[in-house]
Amino acid sequence: MGSLSLERVERLLWLGRYVERSYTTLQFILVTYDAALDSTEGNWKGQLEELGFVQGEEDPIEFFHACLFSPSLEGSVRRSMEAAYDNAVVLRDVIGTESAAYIQMAVNEIETAEYSDAPLLDLQALTDDIMAFKGSCDDYIINDAARNIIKCGFSIERIDLYARLNYHLQDLRRETQKLAGRIDRTGLVYDRAAFKELIDEVFSPRFPEDTTYEELGRILELTSRVF
Repeated sequence: MGSLSLERVERLLWLGRYVERSYTTLQFILVTYDAALDSTEGNWKGQLEELGFVQGEEDPIEFFHACLFSPSLEGSVRRSMEAAYDNAVVLRDVIGTESAAYIQMAVNEIETAEYSDAPLLDLQALTDDIMAFKGSCDDYIINDAARNIIKCGFSIERIDLYARLNYHLQDLRRETQKLAGRIDRTGLVYDRAAFKELIDEVFSPRFPEDTTYEELGRILELTSRVF
């Protein structure tokens, strides 16, 4: 693990997870929002309740505004991005000033979007900053273990969210392959048995076309056990 303390290892993993949570949640919200505007009778609220967004508003605009910008909802994009920033500040000497700056810009963009007359433009800028941060990891994070810990955070969060939301399940095999290629380069202690079972589930011949709700629950349980 080199010079990385256990606290920093934990923060690096969660930096990756919170960044990915912000990105994937935002993309899912935007897709679901479009569907909600087409038909307010659909299951737009039920889909997002999987992320903990249980709100009283029946109006899609108010509901989605809370999902994006609420400072009190644990899963909101704003809360996730602020949590990523809290970790980035502490890790600035590990991830580099340039990478940390993209996280700061992303936080600024979501704060701007909340009160903007054209929030979709600001949310696109938020997406761009997150993608720039992901790219900057290869350029500015010198410590190989630190870089791979963050990327493991990306992957483990994406696996969790995709399974939780029944979203882009076809990408889970690729994501577990990426995680498998990085996890032993981090120095992290992880549950090898749980990870092997996770791989077996994702690479089952039945996945994803014939996957049951119970099997998705099993994927979530195994994902939570890996780290």
